[in-house]
Amino acid sequence: MAILIRVAFDWDAFETELTMAASSAVRAMVRAAASETPYAVAFSEFYAETTGVIYLPNLALATEESVEDPDCRFSPPDWEHQDYEWGETNSEWGDRLSTAVTDLPREQWEQEWDRFAQAMLNIAARTRTALVADGTLPDDVVVYLDDEAGDLLVRSVTPEELVRHFPDYAASADAERAVLSMPVSQRVAALAAAAGFTPGPPSDLGQERAVDLLIALGEAAVPVGIAALTRRDTAWKGAKLLADLNVATPDVLEALWAAVPLRGHGHDWAGAALGRLGAGREVLARHDLPPATRAAAVTAPYTSFRDHGGGHPPLTYDLLGAGLADASIADLVADELKPGRGYCTLDAADLPGARPGLDHAEPLIRCHAVVVLGDLTGPTGPADLDKDEVRDLQRRIDELATEDPDSEVRRLAGYRART
Repeated sequence: MAILIRVAFDWDAFETELTMAASSAVRAMVRAAASETPYAVAFSEFYAETTGVIYLPNLALATEESVEDPDCRFSPPDWEHQDYEWGETNSEWGDRLSTAVTDLPREQWEQEWDRFAQAMLNIAARTRTALVADGTLPDDVVVYLDDEAGDLLVRSVTPEELVRHFPDYAASADAERAVLSMPVSQRVAALAAAAGFTPGPPSDLGQERAVDLLIALGEAAVPVGIAALTRRDTAWKGAKLLADLNVATPDVLEALWAAVPLRGHGHDWAGAALGRLGAGREVLARHDLPPATRAAAVTAPYTSFRDHGGGHPPLTYDLLGAGLADASIADLVADELKPGRGYCTLDAADLPGARPGLDHAEPLIRCHAVVVLGDLTGPTGPADLDKDEVRDLQRRIDELATEDPDSEVRRLAGYRART
């Protein structure tokens, strides 16, 4: 029997050879842009799949003459001078990298991604040093990483370059530092305005980041969510915030119940929040509520919506079973949870309640359990699960792939068994 041995990736050689490759590629682009004035080089279009491939980014050069639109000045995909093949060296580092990281457990893969990010930062810095030293690029050139989130971009430039060339990122960083320096009560108020829960001037922080910082405050942010529930235009945001905070105090539950009869879609969000906070059975029992609201309370703990925020009650299939047994909302529930809609991600605490789903009488529940338990026990799952339990779950999924009476369960289980 062949034994697969995973050889440690040589990051030092990766950095050395790809710095040389990037330098050669930029020199070629500068020659092709003869008489033009370079002002920026960017590594852009980063692509990775968690526990899967990590691809090398594209490399692009900007010159004063070739980038006329001010809006495109630091938008590498819009630049004329591109080299998509700069990393295709004789050592095949791109292929070797993807091979080395594919199918690693999530925690280990994330460590390798962090090391890749640092390697690219080093490659960019060393490429800049080499090309400024030999006169290929001017002293004031900007060489940076252009990632979608902006995390690597901020790390790849100096503070002065950030302020001069990427003022939006600089302003956001300054705004975050300022708000984090405030006492908690002031921070809550500032974040509530920045996130759009209360009136206030526009913030450089951005609504999405402001919400993340509110969630990080935990119970201190609860009054923001409760207050938002009382206004029709912010009710849905308040319900979502309270669900994401995962603070099921009597005050929170009372406020959500008061919001359930709201007109518009706010009541559906309130129902979903109650479902995520453990009150789904109570919402399901309220036949005076709209079917969509009751269905939202049933499905919310089982969709990717549950993964937002700071935590959740452990998963069981009791609520979903009850919802599917209720003829008035069964079709709505089944439509919301049909495969491909986006299921929740399990953690170890969910395992005792999720395991019975593989043997549930309801096919939809078996479908859900096959997918989420397959993910939990696969390479994207936590590394600290009991190995005997993992083998038992995988064996059961293999059995469902051939023995389950429902074709969709067999299909999903067969896919999980092959990956």
